[in-house]
Amino acid sequence: MSAVHRGQGSSVALVERLVLGSFASPSGLTRRELEELTGLSRTVVAGVVASLVTRGELAETHQQPTGGGPGRPPTRYQRTALLPPVLLIQLRKDWSTSVSSLRGDGIRSEALGCAPWPEEWRTWSQSVKEAADRLRGWAQLPPRLAVLSAPFPVAKARRALRQHGAAAEDLKAAGRRLPPRPAWLEKDPRPALSGLLGCTALMVNDANLAALGEAWFGAGRGRRAVFHICVADGIGAGFVFDGRLFTGAHGFSGELAHVQVTPDGPGCVCGNRGCLITHAAVRGVCGRLAAGDMSELGSLVGCAVAPLVTMLDPDCVVVDARLAEGCGPFIAGVTAEVERRCPPDLAGSLTVVAGELEDAERYGALAAADAHAAAQVSEAAWPGSPPAVRGRA
Repeated sequence: MSAVHRGQGSSVALVERLVLGSFASPSGLTRRELEELTGLSRTVVAGVVASLVTRGELAETHQQPTGGGPGRPPTRYQRTALLPPVLLIQLRKDWSTSVSSLRGDGIRSEALGCAPWPEEWRTWSQSVKEAADRLRGWAQLPPRLAVLSAPFPVAKARRALRQHGAAAEDLKAAGRRLPPRPAWLEKDPRPALSGLLGCTALMVNDANLAALGEAWFGAGRGRRAVFHICVADGIGAGFVFDGRLFTGAHGFSGELAHVQVTPDGPGCVCGNRGCLITHAAVRGVCGRLAAGDMSELGSLVGCAVAPLVTMLDPDCVVVDARLAEGCGPFIAGVTAEVERRCPPDLAGSLTVVAGELEDAERYGALAAADAHAAAQVSEAAWPGSPPAVRGRA
């Protein structure tokens, strides 16, 4: 194993993530190729691959003999997260809905627009079903799973919490109100959505999905504790530990926009005052900030992130790849505040990097599908046991 990976620990979970992170397409890899990519020994690779196959995170692909030599060709392994297709249903911050079909080889279908998500179930679900049927024809395969991406906190991936993400004064000035929460989001929407689409449905916060995507497939690969910050279309965050999302007791983990940075600041829709989202530099973020403004924004976000760094001790903070050239000054602002507010040893060991995935949410949906498949296999192997016993779920 390389020095960088040795420095991050040698737990089984990290070695497994190193192997899983080597899969970049559905074409698959042999164990020999995995040895070369990871630097792990033949024995370690064989043991890890066997464990991942048992858990359902890798699938064997037996190739036909080519006639080019004696014996059977080596078995190739595919990562189940990269097997097509997965439906991604995105409830967007502007209240629109889009549906797309995802493939792990980087191909994504056209995003089809649907009825706004504040509509009642009958109207909304019919438009989603029509879009899903069109995409099924494109993929020529039924979806194996649907991921509902939500722009608000999700309580244990089952139902929507009160909607957040805007300053009260902004909504008032624009003559806008929060959309009424439809009845279908007052309860767990997954059973109805599963029945509608004919496949298992998950519901995950959009910023959490982006964090999962960067942790599994992007700049957080091989890291144990990854904190991801969404900035390009509003402030959000997600925390991934040992490849698993941490969403908190009530689904509110990662709501960075509602960390209080000025106790006497403006009112916020969450009911508090002086939240990060109420600052002018944060409210104007959506692609309109210059490099100098990005530095200021990074400082504000750093004020909110610093106590979380002290409490959670991540080894990596990944910044929204969609900031493009704005990533540098934004990271500088965050780093300066972390160094000023956190214990020196902790701040010195933290890595703050630009993200690699402009569509991290899409990759997060693939990772969520992988994690769900692994959880199903683990539940079958150890029914009734807690996740800590079953491994990653």
